[in-house]
Amino acid sequence: MSSLNRHILLLLAVATSGLGVQFFQQPSEVPTIDYDFIVVGGGTAGLVVATRLGEEPDLNVLVIEAGLSNEDVFDVQVPGLVENIGWGTIVDWNYTTTPQSNLNDREVVYPRAKILGGCSSHNGLVYTRGSRDDYNRWAAITRNDSLSWGEIFPYILKAEKWSGPNDPSLPEKGHYDPSFHNVGGKLGVTAPYYEHPFNDLIFEATQELSSEFPLLHDLNSGRPIGLGLLAGWSQSTLAHGLRSSSATSYLATASDNVHVLLHSLVTRVLPIDTSEQGPGKSAYDFRGVEVATSPDSPKWNFTAKKEVIVSAGMINTPQLLLLSGIGPQDELKSLGITAYVDIPSVGKNFSDQLSIGLGFGTDLPNTERYKCLSLLHLTDTKKIVLSSFDPVAALNQWKANHTGPLALARHLPPLGWVRLSEDSKPFRNGSPDPTGGPSSPHIEYYFVQISPVNGGSITLATTSPFDQPNIDPALRSSEIDTAIILEGYRSAERLMGSHAFSDHITGLVVPLPLSGTSLTDQEFVQYLRTNATHFGHGVGSCSMAPRGASWGVVDPSFRVQKVTGLRIVDASVLPFVPSGHTQAAVYAIAELASEVIKRSY
Repeated sequence: MSSLNRHILLLLAVATSGLGVQFFQQPSEVPTIDYDFIVVGGGTAGLVVATRLGEEPDLNVLVIEAGLSNEDVFDVQVPGLVENIGWGTIVDWNYTTTPQSNLNDREVVYPRAKILGGCSSHNGLVYTRGSRDDYNRWAAITRNDSLSWGEIFPYILKAEKWSGPNDPSLPEKGHYDPSFHNVGGKLGVTAPYYEHPFNDLIFEATQELSSEFPLLHDLNSGRPIGLGLLAGWSQSTLAHGLRSSSATSYLATASDNVHVLLHSLVTRVLPIDTSEQGPGKSAYDFRGVEVATSPDSPKWNFTAKKEVIVSAGMINTPQLLLLSGIGPQDELKSLGITAYVDIPSVGKNFSDQLSIGLGFGTDLPNTERYKCLSLLHLTDTKKIVLSSFDPVAALNQWKANHTGPLALARHLPPLGWVRLSEDSKPFRNGSPDPTGGPSSPHIEYYFVQISPVNGGSITLATTSPFDQPNIDPALRSSEIDTAIILEGYRSAERLMGSHAFSDHITGLVVPLPLSGTSLTDQEFVQYLRTNATHFGHGVGSCSMAPRGASWGVVDPSFRVQKVTGLRIVDASVLPFVPSGHTQAAVYAIAELASEVIKRSY
């Protein structure tokens, strides 16, 4: 950043210090005041909690974020430039997994945002809540009724601000059910789309194959089974043609009692006054944090008057606890880390969704953004995807009025979910249903298996907080993972082979079958081994458990077990992956946690 830009940023901070959030670029700039709460991580959940706590004028809140400000990255604002801000850029931690034994020992890239707003500033903007069964199962396993669908639904609505279309030529009336949405929250949500023949074909397919692909009238009603069109278009975190994130929708509304320290990594949470704490004494009080800006920089310590709230995400949160001496005692001692508290579940139970890309040849016209040979895909399809609009003109249009090809991230709006029947092939050998219940799908079209089989882990690779931990989602670690996603492929074949699509689909092209038009089971499994990946929806690495349980990391009040002064609020506390994308669930639990914390004081 040039000297001029640095001066501009500093002048803006001073000019707005009495009007809103105060930002600091270095730990040495943070004022010496007593902060009631310190929030570790300015991501999706962290900024919700900081903003809600900051609504109490007598509270002072400090957010510590390792990345840069979302305001410093233009591409973050533009929905259609989402592919510019992923893995391999300065706004990502650029993680890779450990070799995955069931994927030919491949190390898979694992994008995680390193920017204010976290993954809400970095993701594909898809807004899906999952099924009511997901929440009811979380409630049952944690013995926390607040997580049940009926109890948490008001918090889902509290977060949402339905924003409506930005382009008057593309009205959204009839594309969603208003009874499941709210216009009075903070997070911008809308149902953007472009006109395309694909939309009509999807509708025809729901009429033809209604038992397998029923028409879904609102994908966020709590029962996401079917193909979303007409009243079930995909929904996105957008507001007036711009990305809506926890930074733009929450933090931007906060008062000057909320301070944000950027470019600073919390390297440890610290117990205070250890002379009076420990075995046989009172529980350790972890209200201190240690901060550094690089491996060789000085370290700064800050202490919260009330609590430290860790919201660093499902990878960085367990890493931070382990580095701080909170975790499996034997693992910590083997690395020479002082083990303050033995909590074996830290970093365990990590799970994600298995995903695979499929491409079907088509004569359908290009979308505004892509020349699509691939209708159902997740993985990189650059070999068969060509740009079909003038990027300069599109960017100028977006700058002028926030409309056009760059005003949304996806140009084929329908999403779809399939629930397999009880007698389908994956369950004939007696394997239990891995979903939350009858309202939960097994497959998402974007094409992802919804599987809560938990066998992964986050462990320390080194004792340096600046080194990435071992990230092992244990993909395809269960036979039912493969069985369900194979059945999902067969389901996709039936959809693309329907009468509605038959005149427009030439067959599977990614991967190409060795013979005929369909993959054998063996060919599909080999394709999984060489191409499957995760969906970036990891959860569970610091799972919530019932109060007093021998497993888990946090109790139903989000407090870390066996210590005081420390809570966790992020996706790591969710026991199972929801049957959808995770950001809506994270916003909801962050709203819930904010109220729980406020009630404590």
